[in-house]
Amino acid sequence: MSRSYHREDKADVQLTEREREVVHLLMEGCSNKEMAGRMYVSETTIKNHLSSIFAKMEVRDRTQAVIFAIQNGLVN
Repeated sequence: MSRSYHREDKADVQLTEREREVVHLLMEGCSNKEMAGRMYVSETTIKNHLSSIFAKMEVRDRTQAVIFAIQNGLVN
């Protein structure tokens, strides 16, 4: 039995501007350290943003988050 690890009701996912920036950097393949440097924040802050993004999207990892964001028009 296949199991989906992402939310079904996608329309209500609202990302903050900073979370969108993190998703864009994920799409570029940036590490947490690279994101922190580019956004002028700590790696802990990046980890917090990622946790929030994953929870809102109901996904388990970076790849699923990027796929979800693209499929649901959360990023350009």
